Amino acid sequence: MWNKLKNLSNHSVMRFFIKLLGDPVRLYAVFLVTTVMYYYHASMTAIYTVIAIFISFVMMKLYDFIAKHKYLGILVYLIYMFAGLSGISMLTNWASKSYSISFFVWFLTPQSVVAFSFWYTVAIYILMLGFLTSVVYYFSKIRYRMSMQFLIMLIPLSLYAKENQHMPAILVIILLASYFLLMIYCKMLCNTKEVRYLPSYQSRMSIAMYVLGFSVIASVIPKPNIIPDREFIDNAMSYSSWSDILMNAISMFTNTTDNSMAVSNNTRTLYYVQAPESLRLRTQTYSYYLADDSWNVIENYDKPLEFLTEPLTYRPQDVLQAILDACKLDSQFAENYHLQDFTNITLPEQDLHALYMYTWYKTQVLPSPVRTYQLGTEISKENIKISATNTFQSNDFSNGVSLAYYSDSYAKYEIINQILQNLSNQNYENLLQDAIKILKNTNSEQAELLEQIISEYAEAYEYLEQVQKQDFQSDKINLLAQEITKDCYSDFEKAKAIEEYFIKQDFVYDLSYEKSDFENAEYFLTESKTGVCYEFATAMVLLCRNAGLPARYAQGYNLSELYNREINQHQTNYVIKVRDAHAFPEVYISGYGWISFEPTVPSMEILENTQAENQNIMKWGFIILTFAILGGLILFILRMVREKFFLKN
Repeated sequence: MWNKLKNLSNHSVMRFFIKLLGDPVRLYAVFLVTTVMYYYHASMTAIYTVIAIFISFVMMKLYDFIAKHKYLGILVYLIYMFAGLSGISMLTNWASKSYSISFFVWFLTPQSVVAFSFWYTVAIYILMLGFLTSVVYYFSKIRYRMSMQFLIMLIPLSLYAKENQHMPAILVIILLASYFLLMIYCKMLCNTKEVRYLPSYQSRMSIAMYVLGFSVIASVIPKPNIIPDREFIDNAMSYSSWSDILMNAISMFTNTTDNSMAVSNNTRTLYYVQAPESLRLRTQTYSYYLADDSWNVIENYDKPLEFLTEPLTYRPQDVLQAILDACKLDSQFAENYHLQDFTNITLPEQDLHALYMYTWYKTQVLPSPVRTYQLGTEISKENIKISATNTFQSNDFSNGVSLAYYSDSYAKYEIINQILQNLSNQNYENLLQDAIKILKNTNSEQAELLEQIISEYAEAYEYLEQVQKQDFQSDKINLLAQEITKDCYSDFEKAKAIEEYFIKQDFVYDLSYEKSDFENAEYFLTESKTGVCYEFATAMVLLCRNAGLPARYAQGYNLSELYNREINQHQTNYVIKVRDAHAFPEVYISGYGWISFEPTVPSMEILENTQAENQNIMKWGFIILTFAILGGLILFILRMVREKFFLKN
């Protein structure tokens, strides 16, 4: 038996595989390529790794030839480089004919916001395989520099860092283990009084035990749950040229959008903000939802066309006060619209809030609250265009801008909530017309305001009628909307019922969820119930429309992360990062106007993700330890079998 095993190990095929897999230099290069390809094409990582093992074997044989032949080697290397780069160039040029963006932009843009390209991925594979094997070979067999090998290891790690993604635990362990194996292998051993040089077999066993021990100990020991402060490195990376390309590639000021923007998880800083509260800021609205799960704009509605004029909006408190004043003047009016209980109340004050925003990025869009009232004096109003939905466009907002706004949180006051629950679009227009007749002779300003509200109300429902003609139609969504709102009277009640539906029905927020091509809002509401803010906002807009409420999809940012910094004599207290990109619905509510809602259910905290990742690493550590123990037992048993076989014969 032992002789058979020995003969098997001496077989030419087995010796080839030992030579193929027994070189730590080649293994380190292969694992570097593996980590890169997992980022670009996770499902094919194993195949890329196997191919890399064979190709790197041939490539390093070529490098051996180049190293031994000085001038001829240089010539061969130049030819090799020219052929490789020419092949990559031809491949990317051919692939770009059927792909929407260039290879350079695709390479620099996080993969979560671009469509997968197989041929671009193959080009990356060839490029990384050639580059990483050559530099690893040079800094191990030509010039021994382990510090350079460590810097080389940061190349694949930076791919994950730019999107703040976790590299799989097993890849982390393998990559670090192969680095330490390479470090030990390349370190020259010599016979001295202090160091005893071991024979080849013993040396390899010692190295294997050391690397195995390192892998197990590093994995099994519990890690602290730390949320790192990436502010410095993220801002430093933000100023690089690829960042500008990235920001343009994922610009939200476009004619169509899908869920790619909502899943970005990058921690680079975009804006510093001084604000009195956490806010939802929008940069763009979208009106038409199509069956392919994308939103599209109405050019003369969502896109900025007109030059800025101020003021931009009214104060909802003034609308409610005008209605209540009409109730005081005419008790019959109050009874007709069930508002007699509110005739003698005093409405809470709705203050005008100030907001200041600064960005390093030369952006043409201004993230702003839904009910922005006016812009500050820092920028020239003549260069600003505005849409019907109060989104702003200018040549540059990067010098900082202040604005004033009315907060949507006003609707959360209990008394405001109660009044809104008595106002329905079924009779709201009649209510306004009756109130105007009452106020016309006593308060002309209030009468004029309510006339403005009638026009806004008519425009909102004309908008609803227009979008429903082109929207994706679904009987399931329509039936669900009727079911959710069947016991609701007012617009506000209906919108709140739809907003709360997602929490009550255990919908799940999951950044890692990958949708199939056939999945749209109907599938999200009836089947998967899993998605990101894009899915939640889209679903609420469609449910509101089917419940008879004008609604639109808004895209922008969540303002929630506290961060103190003094900029341009402003003490900012919030920061907006790429990961704060957010989608939310805006709904027209009788008695208030357009207001934003938040249907997206809470996601897992960063700390919980860190704990899960640490547990995953520990799990792999125990798996490696188990295989190591089994391997040791097998070697021990084989040794005993060999000894008994020897004594018997």
